Amino acid sequence: MQLIENASAEKLRGAYYTPEDIARFILKWGVNGSTEADILEPSCGDGIFLECLYKERATFKSVTAVEFEKTEADKTAAIGLEGATVINTDFHKFCIETSKRFDLVVGNPPYIRYQYYDEGQQKLADEIFKRSGLKRTKLTNAWVTFVVGSCSLLKEKGKLGFVVPSELLQVKYAQQLRKFLASFFNKINIISFEDLVFNDIQQEVVLLLCEKNGSAEHLIEHIEVKDADGLCTLDPARLKFPTKKIDFHTDKWTYYFLDKEELDLLEKVRNLHVDTISTFSDVEVGITTGANDYFTVPASIVNLYQLEEIARPMVGRSVQVNSLRFTAQDWQNNVNAGAKAFLLVFPPESHIKGNDGVKAYLSTGESEGVNKGYKTGIRDYWYVIPSIKQSDALFLRRNNLFPKFVLNEVGAYTTDTMHRVFIHPDVNKRAFIASYYNSLSFAFAEILGRNFGGGCLELMPSEVGGVVLPYKETNETLFDRIDQMLREKKTADEILDITDEVILHKGLGLSIEETRLCRSIWHKVMGRRLSRKAVEKEETEETSPTMNRIPQLNLFETLQQYPDAIVKNEVDESSRKANGLVVDTRKNVLISLVKSDNVEQYLDRSAKIYYTGKKFPSCVALNKLYYFMPYIKQKGIRDLYLIRIARVGTRKEGQPGEDKNDIRLVFEIEYLGELFKEYKPVTLDIWHTFTDTTMEKVLSK
Repeated sequence: MQLIENASAEKLRGAYYTPEDIARFILKWGVNGSTEADILEPSCGDGIFLECLYKERATFKSVTAVEFEKTEADKTAAIGLEGATVINTDFHKFCIETSKRFDLVVGNPPYIRYQYYDEGQQKLADEIFKRSGLKRTKLTNAWVTFVVGSCSLLKEKGKLGFVVPSELLQVKYAQQLRKFLASFFNKINIISFEDLVFNDIQQEVVLLLCEKNGSAEHLIEHIEVKDADGLCTLDPARLKFPTKKIDFHTDKWTYYFLDKEELDLLEKVRNLHVDTISTFSDVEVGITTGANDYFTVPASIVNLYQLEEIARPMVGRSVQVNSLRFTAQDWQNNVNAGAKAFLLVFPPESHIKGNDGVKAYLSTGESEGVNKGYKTGIRDYWYVIPSIKQSDALFLRRNNLFPKFVLNEVGAYTTDTMHRVFIHPDVNKRAFIASYYNSLSFAFAEILGRNFGGGCLELMPSEVGGVVLPYKETNETLFDRIDQMLREKKTADEILDITDEVILHKGLGLSIEETRLCRSIWHKVMGRRLSRKAVEKEETEETSPTMNRIPQLNLFETLQQYPDAIVKNEVDESSRKANGLVVDTRKNVLISLVKSDNVEQYLDRSAKIYYTGKKFPSCVALNKLYYFMPYIKQKGIRDLYLIRIARVGTRKEGQPGEDKNDIRLVFEIEYLGELFKEYKPVTLDIWHTFTDTTMEKVLSK
């Protein structure tokens, strides 16, 4: 690839080498006994596909391998595969200039963002898209260009087998590609993996296996295996007969995770012409302040700077809306709890006409560089937020179990953490909101949304608008009941047991079996999302396969729930002495494995911070944590620390190399002393990495 200067090698190359099991499977499926195939590998990297052909002593007519990096091209050529031609050039240029066509194209295209293309590279990519009747956008990744270009190089009957990001299934920038592939190929198979299959990245991938055969059929199938090893037991012959007809009305391919019976039910719903959220409302993103930390403040800041005239009620976190309606009392409760419950709405020329407090707060913002932000820096008045509108309802952008839909009774403003829903004048608002709380709507929210790290579900306004909503005015009778159950923290299933009967069975006319199937669909797609576990790159040899049996904590949701701190502890004087230390035996203690590169600071008792890995078990009682004991490999436990503060933060906070997206649990700890004179071996019972217990139990062992 010919790319711009001053970009890191990883970003430029976008290359992650394909596991051999995956390459071997793709070839087995693609070649399928043929001895006269012309094969293309458009980005051969280290040559794993050619190496597999070499090891298997495969027979073929020709193999063409393209690679821009000369060292990699030389490495591939050195494999010595007879009949193979390795070309050291840019695939984009090769794609446009070659007249050769291929029976099979295989590979793992590079993952490179648009901004790393130089001008010449962009023109080549544009030409590739143009030749296929498509248009490339600034969001289009390089792997998409490779897929489109490779399709154009296939013979009338040919196959394409690629390793691509799972983004293919749902992201908006790949929407055009999905439609193109659906019409271009007759058979499409998607193979996904329960576990991550690349050791070096936290990128979920799928195998895209496509075939065009000149028929009129357009079929698709989804198969999921545990990992790359799982391909060894998967018969490629199974991929010859996909069973699901491609639905050209469906925007996302996550739809095809469902079974035929489930798809038939959703097709029936479509034929019933059930309305969607957009039928009754307009959905917009929340207010984009450009600096939420500055423009959203607690009452203490309002009082300190005398900002009452410009302070408006707002809600910005999911934990602040735990019901079906957001009332004046709910908002006041947030104010009393010290939450950021105010949005600062500055009028133009506030820096001149505002009171002294307003002027002082604006000066503070300028001293902190808020006025030079990406959004604030382009405004006529950096502090004047555009699109200040109160909405009738709030739909949470990112969610865990299910997306919350809340009636905004107090008229609170919201930031872009929530979407604003403006309900049409002739719609009963309470009935409208209540009508959403059913298994069918929940299922469509899952199907239309996308995963956003840690199992979090994200929906954009257009996706919210597409959610099926069986609206009836009589559903208003459910409103107060749902609100009460949410406030009582009843489970979603407990609520749906009541609402599905009214909304889906009696209201929509679905049978009891069909109503139950709606619930099953929701459970299935939600469960799949929540089960997507990122494998910790720093996994120790003491981590066992049993770790997957305990759900992982969603750090994003935890941050939403505990924006400042999970716990803040002080020494409790109602404690007793044990082994020379004053300890409270009733308190919880977290025992955690210490990585080898951090051991020294625990041996000399200088540690002030303990960072968890990217995964942390959800079974730990976070809000009860009080003590911390480091577990030293080959030794055990000895030293006792007080957890002063437990919160969500980032690794290397405030240090060079800090990544704001690398969120972890952070414990600010204080050394108390030796609980035991010698190290004591213990068994770490959660993933062989953690133990959540009490001091009484530790001392009794």
